[in-house]
Amino acid sequence: MKKVVTIWWWTWTYNLVSALKWIDDIFINCIVSMSDDWGSTWFLRDEYGILPPGDLRRALIALADESKVDFLRKLFSYRFRSWLLKWQNLWNLIMLAAEDIVGDYWKAINELEHLLNITKWKVYPSTLEKTRLLAKLENGDYIVWETNIDIPKHNPWLKIEEFWVIKEDYAKILKAMDKYSWHIFDTKKINKIFDLTVELAIQDKPFHNPKIEKVLENADYIIIGPWDLYTSILPNILIWGVVNLIKNSKAKKIYIANLFTKLGETNWFTLSRFLKVFEKYLGEDIFDLILIQDRRAVDIPWELLVWYKKEGKEIVENDLKWDNRVFEVDVVKIWEFIRHDKDKLRKVLQNIL
Repeated sequence: MKKVVTIWWWTWTYNLVSALKWIDDIFINCIVSMSDDWGSTWFLRDEYGILPPGDLRRALIALADESKVDFLRKLFSYRFRSWLLKWQNLWNLIMLAAEDIVGDYWKAINELEHLLNITKWKVYPSTLEKTRLLAKLENGDYIVWETNIDIPKHNPWLKIEEFWVIKEDYAKILKAMDKYSWHIFDTKKINKIFDLTVELAIQDKPFHNPKIEKVLENADYIIIGPWDLYTSILPNILIWGVVNLIKNSKAKKIYIANLFTKLGETNWFTLSRFLKVFEKYLGEDIFDLILIQDRRAVDIPWELLVWYKKEGKEIVENDLKWDNRVFEVDVVKIWEFIRHDKDKLRKVLQNIL
């Protein structure tokens, strides 16, 4: 039985795992990000100090009994509308309660896997520490927290020059200085403290979940991407120790390229520019196989492309046609949006695995 490890975040966790679980003789291990601080998750992280539960939800639902998946997706994604719990997600509250009952985040995940009758596969948080994201822009400014990077309040056309996953305590200090210090303290002193805090945060990296060491070491395949490069994929990789775990793994490493660029993160990126970012952290030629959508295989309505362009998104072009690791495949479906299709993905990945 082949061991497959997936590394990514959000909707793509559901899509890929839903495709993989129909392939015979594979064991799926999902590594998911712990850096989400959107919406109701933001409130729960601040109020209760929990790790973000959203990506766990998507992975666990995808691995659950297929006959129950549709209802579970609707049930666990349900958001309350009353003022007391307004916009709270049911799954987030279940995860909060489960951790409180058993007294341990990892044990809570195991109990929920048993509840959903998931026995064949496993879901792993990339870290069990509380983390936040920190980006340095080309103009020297720093952006703290995932939401501020993902939905930029700064000039979204500025390039991200450096990127880190840092412990939450450092992020709170940086955020506090950024918000309050300019009219209370001497600016030069605050800048020095800010720079020192950044330096400490970069060196004192959050530690990876120790349970993923054997998972990555024993993997036959590691599949990475797509989704938002900086706020979705790299938060799994830039935890302390994960880079070396991936580099030293004898697994075949597969990268599935994005369909579109993302405003504020990957403006004007072609396939080669995505790979250069991975090479910066993981080394050259880290991927054995690279899959990108074959543009000739689908006829995308022009009005849909215009809508994406208004959102600041462009189709990711394959500028590596001479690279023998790159394969153009048809893995999309067009609804109101353009999305990867789990059935097409399954056929492509089945041939590879």
